[in-house]
Formats: sequence, C-alpha cells, structure tokens
Amino acid sequence: MLWVANGLIYGFFTAIYLLFNQHFKINGYILGIWRGFGICLFFLPCLLFYPLPRDGYYWLLLIAQGLCIGIYDSHIFFAAAEFGAGPTSRFMAVTVLLTTFGWWLLTPEKFILLLNQGNLFVTLMLILCGFSYCYWQMLDSRVSRAAALYTLPAVFALSAMSIITKYIAVQAHSLGQGLAYYLTVSTFVSGLYNLFFYYKQTATNRQNLFKRIISCKTRRIGCILVSFSSLLIIAKTMALRIAPNPGYVTALLLVAPVFVYALNRNYKIADNVSVKAGFAMMFFLALLVLVVNGNYGISE
Repeated sequence: MLWVANGLIYGFFTAIYLLFNQHFKINGYILGIWRGFGICLFFLPCLLFYPLPRDGYYWLLLIAQGLCIGIYDSHIFFAAAEFGAGPTSRFMAVTVLLTTFGWWLLTPEKFILLLNQGNLFVTLMLILCGFSYCYWQMLDSRVSRAAALYTLPAVFALSAMSIITKYIAVQAHSLGQGLAYYLTVSTFVSGLYNLFFYYKQTATNRQNLFKRIISCKTRRIGCILVSFSSLLIIAKTMALRIAPNPGYVTALLLVAPVFVYALNRNYKIADNVSVKAGFAMMFFLALLVLVVNGNYGISE
C-alpha cells in the first residue's frame, strides 16, 4: 500500500505547513503568493518534457484546483497565525468526512451497495453520531467557535482539492504529466488568487506593496515554504493517484494534529483549545477509516 506511505508523508508536511505561520505570523495572502508563484516558477521547466493537454475539461480541473488552493492557503495561514496550529489542525479533520462522502456522491453505486449492508451502515451512523457530539463539544468556547468558522472555507476547499487532485492525477497520461501541470498551472492560479485578494486588502495602503512581498525576510520565509510545500504536493498527488477513495488519503491527515500537538508540547507552546474534544473527534474519524479500509465490503 504505497499510497499509505505517501499519505503519511503528506500528513507530516501538513503539520509543518500548519506550524509555519503559527511561528512567523506573516500575512496569509503574501505566503499564498509565494507558495503559488514560487512552486510554479520552480517546476516550470518540467512542462518541456510533457505534451500540452488538449482536453478542455482537464484545464478546468487545473483552474478549479488552483482556486481551491488559493482559498485553502490563505485561510490556513491566517487561522494558524490567529488561533494557533493546534486548533486549526483539529478542525481541519472534518475534511475526512466531507471527502469520503463527497466521493460516494460522485460514485453513488458504491453507496447503494453500502445501504444494502445493514450492520455496516448502522456502524457508520454510530461513528458519525460520536463524531458529531465531539465536534459540538469543540465549539464550547468563543475562541473555538471563531476558529471553526474561519477554517470552514478551508475545510470545504481541501475536500474539493482532494477529489480534484485524484481526477487530475488519474486523467493525466502519466504521473509525471499530472504532477507537472498541477505544480505549474494550478499553483499559478492560486498565486493569482492570493495576489488579487492581497491587493484588495491593501486598498488603503498600496505604497511599497511589491516591496512588502519581496522583502528580505519574506524571501527567506517564502523559499522555505516553497521547498516543503512542493514535497507535500508530490506526496499527496502520488497517494491520491493510487488510493481507491480520496477520503482514505485525507484520513491520514489525522496524523497532522498529533505532530502539531507533540511539537507544541516540546517547544512549550500553549495549545489547550478543545484538545480533549478534538482528539476524541479524531478517534471517531479513525474508526471510520478502519471500517472503510477493513474487509467489510466497501471497495470505494
């Protein structure tokens, strides 16, 4: 199960990704600009080795992916700076449910087979009830509710990204072509998205706007971000290409909050917003993963 190894690498780098702006607290749009245009520029020469896709649907997928990346990046960076990587990572676990059931909506024949298995369906409903209760408990404070509300667009964006990534990877002529166009076209679109909203955000103070984006400190931070973000995208795409359901790969993001929590504890960084409820919610999501991945008749 090579996709599991790549999925775990994806989860680890997602933790680093979340911790990144908890530490630096840079404007989220600026980091999104660097991540989008930086990755695109770095991998642009790769396009010389692959033919230009002629399918208009494939280009729409690449553009849609770029918009989702832009939404995800900006919200995650701002949330990590404002609320911390811990609460942000635990709320992002909701993506597992959205991705799994989103894929079932796109493959309804698999869900119909599931409905015909009474015990399995009831078990899934019990797991979902447990998850819902824990998620409700996570919203027991003003800070938790604010963090959940702010990360909600990123949750939907990541869910859509996971499904679109699978389509991009599968419909490409090869893994290399899928990665090359993802790492250039989609990231370029995400860079444009963040540049547009940063321009709007600075409507009253556009003096030296470009200098703020390429300042010495921002260049150093941006290069670090581009390097590990590239590894994150490659690991995610490879895992999603061969996993039967993109929700399974997204489920491996459950390791990200564990890494975040451990690193915050190690560096004595406060991380006590709904920790128990957050990990209890992840427990029920882990049960969902076990049921879906077990030999119980769920093939997608």
